Amino acid sequence: MKTRNSRPDGTCAEAAPVAGVAAGAGRRSVPWLPEGGLRWAVSARGLIHPPLLAAGLVLVWVLVAWWTNTAQYGDHFEQLSWAQSMEWGYHKHPPLPSWLLAAAIRVGGLHAWWPSVLAGGCIALNLVLTWRIACWLIGEDRAGLAVLFAGLQQGFMGKAQLFNHNSVLVVCVSAVVLLALRATQLEAARPARQQTLRWALVGVVAGLAMLSKYQAALPLIGVVVAMWRSGALARPANRQGLALAVVIALLMLAPHVAWVATHGWSTVAYATQSGVSQSAGERLAGVVKFLVIQLRVLSPALLMLALVAGWSGRRGTDRAARMPQPVRGDDRPAPQWIWLSSLLGVPVAGVLVAALMGGLRLQDHWGIQTFQFMGLVAAALWPWPVRPAWRRCVAVALVLHGVFLLAHSAPRWTDMARSTRARVDEFYPARAMADAMRAQWLAAVPAGCTLRYVRGPGFEAGIIGLYAPEHPAVVDDNLLHTPWLQLADFAEAGHLAVRLGTPPELDDWSSGPVLRGEFSFDVPAQRQAPHQTLHWMIVPPARCAAP
Repeated sequence: MKTRNSRPDGTCAEAAPVAGVAAGAGRRSVPWLPEGGLRWAVSARGLIHPPLLAAGLVLVWVLVAWWTNTAQYGDHFEQLSWAQSMEWGYHKHPPLPSWLLAAAIRVGGLHAWWPSVLAGGCIALNLVLTWRIACWLIGEDRAGLAVLFAGLQQGFMGKAQLFNHNSVLVVCVSAVVLLALRATQLEAARPARQQTLRWALVGVVAGLAMLSKYQAALPLIGVVVAMWRSGALARPANRQGLALAVVIALLMLAPHVAWVATHGWSTVAYATQSGVSQSAGERLAGVVKFLVIQLRVLSPALLMLALVAGWSGRRGTDRAARMPQPVRGDDRPAPQWIWLSSLLGVPVAGVLVAALMGGLRLQDHWGIQTFQFMGLVAAALWPWPVRPAWRRCVAVALVLHGVFLLAHSAPRWTDMARSTRARVDEFYPARAMADAMRAQWLAAVPAGCTLRYVRGPGFEAGIIGLYAPEHPAVVDDNLLHTPWLQLADFAEAGHLAVRLGTPPELDDWSSGPVLRGEFSFDVPAQRQAPHQTLHWMIVPPARCAAP
């Protein structure tokens, strides 16, 4: 019996991904996988072929979000602000996501849809890679179920439009896992050069993962634990390959570390929540809250499994003839279960230890990567045959996607849809805000003085910077967070300062005569504070110059 890896045409090819399983000469086998040729035809049933279906659903989510939203998530404006200059780091995070956005802008110009396009591309690619990983670990049938599950995690559907460090992180992590599985497979005839190249790619992508977000350290440790516990590191070639990958990853990370060291270790302070102190009770309460929120995030996927399980149970469907066995005949864990438990267990254990022992305040979005491979474990534990119920699974998944799409787009077609979030970023009247601020600038300064700088918190300043026709450069309230800024030009060109709720404050860069005002508007989808006021302050330019 053979495991399968995916061919370029979308089917799964015979492969040997999991080291440590007993095998004959030159081949590996995973005992619990079903025999026979399991293929889903790309042509006849292409629309429900797992990776194509996953990518299609992500596209639908991005398009519906683009039609529904009147603004963007705050993370988008943060990324757009950082993308104004390609640095080796930014005051909160490593640089890779901002580099990607900066590259897109330099190639295709500044457009409001770039963040959503990049986000959708990241999520779709992550789901495709997840399917390929599942083909290696749990077989083709269960790989389809794993992708359906992952596609229904709220971080990968409702937030498919959200481009931030988590978007890039999950892609890099999936790529590392797949490359590591390929690098550790045993083939006596493989050339040493090819093996070295595979391990070098593992190191490159691991370095990219760390340049996406420091949280990548947890799943990367999980990959190493899986290789160690599965017996893959018993081979000298794999130990040497892993050492090469580690060296390459560290070399890729070195310029960023140097940047951080010369910028006050700001990213480390942000990641470790410097200055935050919690009692034991607060830590425990934070963990409980985090897990409850992650259960809510996983609820659409869990609901799909519950509905299909109930359906299968009522129809008297036989249990799967070959179940994935967690333990081999020698009472040692089966290699595929070692990989699954490590990919899920190490990140979960890491965030819980960081909260309970390290005192970190758990953030909801940490769960996106932490439970990234939950679908693989759920599919591996699924007790019924997948192939006979595949169309049923797809039908249930599509219905659930439709229901949640309607819920997400509700503010577009009903005033009754209101969120309990403190700030519903994507439903702010972005164009109206930008037009109002531009009109105030044009009325206050001499003709021909272009609005070149807008200053303030990233969300409101980012709205003006993206949606105003001039696309003024966004400057953070803390000028140290905008390292590319030419202070002399900033002082000479004047600027528009904006802030929601409270007026912008005077400082050394806004002294002298200034003009103040406010712009009031409604955010009907925002239940807690539907009426908002944008306060503005204009620092007139010392002289006018072309942008």
